[in-house]
Parts: sequence; C-alpha cells; structure tokens
Amino acid sequence: MTYDYIPFIKLNNQNQDLMSVLQKVVNKGVFMNGEYHQKFKLAFARYLNVENVILTANCTDSLEIILRSINISPNDEVITAAFSWYSDASVVKIVGAQLVFCDINPAHFMMDFNHLKSLINCNTKAIILPHLFGQVHPETEEIASFCKENGILLIEDCAQAHGASLNEIKAGAFGDIAAFSFYPTKNLGALGDGGAIVTNDQDLAESCYLWANHGQIKRDEHIQLGRNSRMDELQAAILQSKLPDLDAENQKRIEFAKIYQDILRQLNGISLPIHSEGHVYHQFVIKTEKRDSLKSYLKKKGIETQIHYPNAISDMDVFDRSTSCSNATNIADIVLSLPIHPNHTKEEIKYVANAILTYFKT
Repeated sequence: MTYDYIPFIKLNNQNQDLMSVLQKVVNKGVFMNGEYHQKFKLAFARYLNVENVILTANCTDSLEIILRSINISPNDEVITAAFSWYSDASVVKIVGAQLVFCDINPAHFMMDFNHLKSLINCNTKAIILPHLFGQVHPETEEIASFCKENGILLIEDCAQAHGASLNEIKAGAFGDIAAFSFYPTKNLGALGDGGAIVTNDQDLAESCYLWANHGQIKRDEHIQLGRNSRMDELQAAILQSKLPDLDAENQKRIEFAKIYQDILRQLNGISLPIHSEGHVYHQFVIKTEKRDSLKSYLKKKGIETQIHYPNAISDMDVFDRSTSCSNATNIADIVLSLPIHPNHTKEEIKYVANAILTYFKT
C-alpha cells in the first residue's frame, strides 16, 4: 500500500461524544468555573494520585505561576535543561531570576544528572525538570532525593508526559510541584490552550491558586498581587471526556513505537529512542547525521516529519550564551521526529518505517 500523504499529526474530526458535551456546556451557559472544571480537576488528581490540581490557561503560565509562588528573588538561580521547549527557560527570565542551563544526556535527551549536580550552589532555588517526548527522566527519583537533601524545589515539566510513568509512579507525582499542558497536540489535548499545576503541598497549592486568580481569596477580596490564568469550561469538559481514553491512546503510541523499533533496529546510520516501561511516546525521535537529507526524502514520499528541537535553548540569542552545553547543541542537529499520533494506523507507521529503510539501503 502507498500513501499520497501521511501528516505528522492526525487531529481528526471530534467524535460525537465530545460534540455532545460541548453542546451541554453551551446550553447551560456557564463558561468559567463550572461543573466540568471541578470534575476534571478531581479526575486528573485521581489519575495522577496527587492532592491538588489548579487549572490554568496554559503550561507556560503554570510554570511562571509556580516560580512566583515561591517568592523568587533576583539572586535566586533556577536550573533547567539546555534542550527542551523555550518556556522552561523563558519563565525564569520573566520572573527575574538567574537562568542556569544544564546539558543533556544524549541517550535520553534530558538533563545529565552529573552535570546538574555540578551546577548546585547556595543560590540554587529550583530545578525545572522537563520529561521529554513521553518519557519520565530515568533518574527522576534520584534527582528528587537530591533536591530534597539540598533544599531545592523540584518542578516537573510534564507537558509531554501525560500518563508516562517510572516504577509505576506517574509523571507529576515525583517533585514538589508540576506543570502540564493540554495543547491540542499533547497526549491529552484540549481543543485550545489549557494547563494545570499539580502538587501534594497544600501551601504551594494555595499560593499558586492566588497567583492564578488575581490574588483573590474570595470574590473581590484581593490579598496579594496575581494574574488571570484560568481554563475555560469548554476545555475542561473536553478534557474530562477524553481522560478515560488516555491510557488506551498511549497504548497505541507504544504499539506504533514497537513497529518502528522492529523494522529499524538493525539499521546503520540511525539511533532509535531508548524503550522503557512507562514511555508513552509523545514523540518518536530518532538521531541521524543524515537528518536533513532524510527529512527531504520523506517529504517527497508524502511523509511529514518535524524537528524537536532545531536549536538548543542555550544557543538562543535571547538568553545569555556564555554557558556551553555541547551535547544539547549537537543533538539539535541530528534529531528527527516521526509520525506517531494515535489516529494513525499501523499500516501508515509501517509505510514510514519502510521508507526510512529504503532510504538507508539505497
């Protein structure tokens, strides 16, 4: 079988159940802080096995609110990965703290624990730890213990890790606090922007809630500065409806990853992502020195791919580039993300894998 076009992501028309729940929200006429807002908060907390969920407008807001909730000062340092999405670094600068980049381990694309430990000093206030591409950082438990021993707040960035786990603990339940994104392309995606903060720390939860809600302890009673970052009722209703299907959709991603692994594992010139229990493959990211040529070849075959990420954050001019993170810089030149959305079919995934096989064997 051949295909004229295989998109990177297949966001199909929404099913009737989702359309029905949207109609219920419209008919009721409550578009903020309604019943679905509360239902999703409780359901997501149960799913993650955490005590508190604060729903926000997006993940970037969530990260910024977390930092503001811990009374960050200009002398405080916050460490994050040199290779991740821009928000992990930008929020540190936005709140006025000192940004410190940690290089990555090329095997799993995430923070190098040894480098992380070498960066710690008396000014280190927090670590933003991104779980990239659907995998919980393999050393998250060790990093959490290290942070606790050194009095450092551990913030998990779980934007790409809905349902991912390590030793049967889900992403978001390891650190002091975590941020999630529900952007439509995520494993659990809304029909627009949405985010969440999750934590077992009641004091942190209350502080984050105030920062996200104009500093209001109740209507018209403002006890501190704050901002407006809320998830609307339509997005909460969509997420409440989709949450029960998350594990099944993640299982499809895992099955597609196995197809890629089975077909491509013996191929020279390509490095496949490390498989681990609990990996939910938000992205299937390969490494190859022939990245750009392969991407062009697949495009001619009608196969859409993407690059996550074409630049290390530590190499962006908007930030101080005095710190060299060579692994992050090098990885950005050789990564390529393949289609792996649950709305794809096994036949489409096999077609992509066999096209890659043909490229390297000709």
